[in-house]
Amino acid sequence: MASKLILVLCPLLMLQLISFNACGLRTEVKRADVLKEGRGKIMCLQETKWDEGLVEKVQKEWKGGIYTSNGTGTARGVAILVPEQLKETVKLIYKEKAGRIIIIDFQHNNENYRLINIHCPNIEGERKDFVRGLNKWVTNKTNCLIVGDFNICLTRLDSAKNNTYKNDTSRTELNKLMERNNLIDIWRNLNPFKLQYSRQQVVEGKLKQTRIDLCLTSPVS
Repeated sequence: MASKLILVLCPLLMLQLISFNACGLRTEVKRADVLKEGRGKIMCLQETKWDEGLVEKVQKEWKGGIYTSNGTGTARGVAILVPEQLKETVKLIYKEKAGRIIIIDFQHNNENYRLINIHCPNIEGERKDFVRGLNKWVTNKTNCLIVGDFNICLTRLDSAKNNTYKNDTSRTELNKLMERNNLIDIWRNLNPFKLQYSRQQVVEGKLKQTRIDLCLTSPVS
């Protein structure tokens, strides 16, 4: 099931960022609804399932910059869409062939930012290695944001009561990443005790809910 998170990038910026696991964004009708909601905002999309031909269509539908890593799998593809007023400030830093990560730098209000959009693997060992690999992109960087589908419940509050909160080595790795690079889970920081979930699944007739879609940021000064 698609998950969505909308939050303010920084209280001083008054610029919104949307993170959306689309579970496929190939149909024109669905795409039109999503792009309309993202107008004037930064959009971080996961599981786009786009190819180069479809990206050309999206470029005609979106007024602004589009940066993609499409991948080759059926559940792959990440993209960052920026509004027209930011387009000229964007520099593409990294994209990989697997369609799980794309990184840009941009400027806003005379400040430099690094934005990393990710879709972490489902398999724990692969996810742990993936998270560890993020260190090189954020070490010694200020104003960093890592956004997307982490496939990790960071705390017990992020997993509903009818779920099993399992040991997860990738969660340990994510906590290390946050500690080393002074990153915070901005939503949890603002809502320390709130129960709210970004993913809902029905498994064997039972509703399973988790918050696995995160936005990690450098602290606001």
